[in-house]
Amino acid sequence: MKISETVEDFLLAKQIEEGRAASTVKAYRYDFAFFVQAVGDLDVDCVTPLHVRQFLRVLADRHYTKKGLARKVAALRSFFSHLVFNDLIVKNPMDKIRSPQVRIEESLPKFLAESQMQRVLADTPGLKELGFRRRWRAALIIRLMYATLTRVGEICRVQLKDFDWTKGTLRVRGKGNKERYVPVDADTLTEVQQYLDRTHSSGDLDEYLFHNSGGHPISPRSIQLDLKMTKKLLGLPDSTKFTPHVMRHTGATHLRQRGMDLSELQDLLGHASPSTTRIYAKNDITTLKDHYSHLHPLAAQGKDRQNLGKNPSPLFF
Repeated sequence: MKISETVEDFLLAKQIEEGRAASTVKAYRYDFAFFVQAVGDLDVDCVTPLHVRQFLRVLADRHYTKKGLARKVAALRSFFSHLVFNDLIVKNPMDKIRSPQVRIEESLPKFLAESQMQRVLADTPGLKELGFRRRWRAALIIRLMYATLTRVGEICRVQLKDFDWTKGTLRVRGKGNKERYVPVDADTLTEVQQYLDRTHSSGDLDEYLFHNSGGHPISPRSIQLDLKMTKKLLGLPDSTKFTPHVMRHTGATHLRQRGMDLSELQDLLGHASPSTTRIYAKNDITTLKDHYSHLHPLAAQGKDRQNLGKNPSPLFF
């Protein structure tokens, strides 16, 4: 059987048996289309480690990061394990492929400083080049993702009925269609109300907060393009990463820097595993140093000596 003939069965297993999100399945489909393009639509039992390395070379030539390469390796590993499990191949070509080693600093989430974020929030509504509706939409999307730590797909699916204006919360449908409730600050809720006054008139609670002319939710691609144009008009440096995911990371990092517990942050982000959230502990040396200086006995002793000045307590009695 050809690679293309087995991909759909793999994707169906991911979607139905494992409950993967449609966006994840779509990403897998893209990965395997790219793989076939690079090595050819081979018989699955003819794929060798050499073919996989050939594919990785193509990716490297396109300047994929180590993290990006590691994700492609993980996708191929899952695919060929599926083929072995279903007796479609005997030897797994991925057994001899090692995933690129990603250094901690390479895997840390990118985020904006608080001063940068405040400037973005203040200046985006004034970008008249975006047009009336688009600039208010971009401004609210940026603020809402920063405030609620939502993923781009989650923001696309927000409906008016998901807001609890009395409690100040938003219901979010995350990965695997799991629901969670996240708090929303009063100023952001006011911005939402003002946006609704400008752009919505039906009052239908089933209406999507961000929708296209047909009433359907806007796509993640539309949000990505909004932020790309916003970055350009704000004059942010090319080196500054400014994407929907950066908004989520920025909100999470700022909360962690101000002392939020990792378990609480996990609930807000909708992470299934605490190990996923722990990356924000590595992103936050400021809080780590602050806690260290208060809690470690040696650091505390150092402060005590400074307080004692020229009259330290005797070491021996």
